[in-house]
Amino acid sequence: MEARREVSHIFLLLLALLQITTPTPAENTTTTSAPDRVALHYHTRPVDVIVAVEEPAVFRCGVPKVSPNLTFTFYGSHGNYSLTCPNGHVEDIPQALYGSCEMKNEESLGVWTLRGTSYSDNGTRVVCQQAKNPFTVTAILRVYDNGISHATLIGCIIGGFFGMLLVAGLSFTMLRRSETLQKCFRGKQTEDDMDTIVTKE
Repeated sequence: MEARREVSHIFLLLLALLQITTPTPAENTTTTSAPDRVALHYHTRPVDVIVAVEEPAVFRCGVPKVSPNLTFTFYGSHGNYSLTCPNGHVEDIPQALYGSCEMKNEESLGVWTLRGTSYSDNGTRVVCQQAKNPFTVTAILRVYDNGISHATLIGCIIGGFFGMLLVAGLSFTMLRRSETLQKCFRGKQTEDDMDTIVTKE
């Protein structure tokens, strides 16, 4: 009887193990839709960027390689431009703006780079939209003055002043030493009365 109980305990444990590992029909439907939920999210979200005037600004948006299609739109003072990834289709854009698509680390990544910012770029917005995903992610560019533009303006004014002094000094020196220029600027001179001294011999 003891041998029979041992066999039945082992049989019951084996049966319980098989019951636990066998998926039910409800679990089968969940596992087929799970990859869609996993694929429809953003690996890299665009973040707000704060830069000084004339510094570059970079925005990134990435989605899983399983569902790599995304549209990354740039709304700024240069106009509105769309970048379609993963094939990298970009509309005609100005030289200061550059859009690219990359496929790395199991991620389809769209990148907008604004090479030199100005005050007019303040408030520029980017919007990332994954295909079949109802949610979008956005980021905003903030541009501030770090004082370099004022220093540049003051430097140009001082440099211009000393440049004008240099040109005026060289011109004056050239006029004083050049006989041809002196004749040109003096104009016609009246001849001096010539007194001749007559002596009797």
